[in-house]
Amino acid sequence: MAARDEVVMQKPEEIRFLVPVFHTPNSCAGAVTAYLLRRIAYRAGAYAPGIQEHMFHELNTTREGATIERVQRWFTSHVAALHELGYRLQCRRVATPTPAIVDWVAAGRGYRGAMLPTSFHKLHPPPAHAGEGEGDPSTWHAIGLTIDRLEQGSEEQLVMIDPWPGIGGGGKDRDKVSPQLEVAHRERNFHGLIFFWTGWS
Repeated sequence: MAARDEVVMQKPEEIRFLVPVFHTPNSCAGAVTAYLLRRIAYRAGAYAPGIQEHMFHELNTTREGATIERVQRWFTSHVAALHELGYRLQCRRVATPTPAIVDWVAAGRGYRGAMLPTSFHKLHPPPAHAGEGEGDPSTWHAIGLTIDRLEQGSEEQLVMIDPWPGIGGGGKDRDKVSPQLEVAHRERNFHGLIFFWTGWS
């Protein structure tokens, strides 16, 4: 039997864990936010599925997750409850060029994330994702940026989370950052919500 001082604790980033991406064509901002909050809390060693899952699931609905404004309002109304559960998460609304946000998230080593409203058709231009059910150009699509794994067992890297990559053309819900992200984000005037664990602003 190993002595107590011989036990080596695992760091959260050493454990192989993938948060599922909720697919939705009309609550992308909320679905991405729910993903990011879980992922950041997991990195901080505080994620423990339980009563907070009901709160996170609210973000997958159009009532709470359809737009950046609704997501921001949801976070403001739930931040105290999250803190009581040990989730030291913070949120700030920004209007910042995409490269600066990408660099900020990457430097956070998993303790930061960003939800960026985007133009679906700029991010997934036809014909790569042509077809019915893709939504019209005014739909409030959004993606998330975080440090994650593209596949179980792969190394961590900056990852783009897309809850609605389309229904055709091989779009992925977890992928490398798209070269089209900046132009798609610009269509929404570079607005976004950034999330971080307290101490990683």
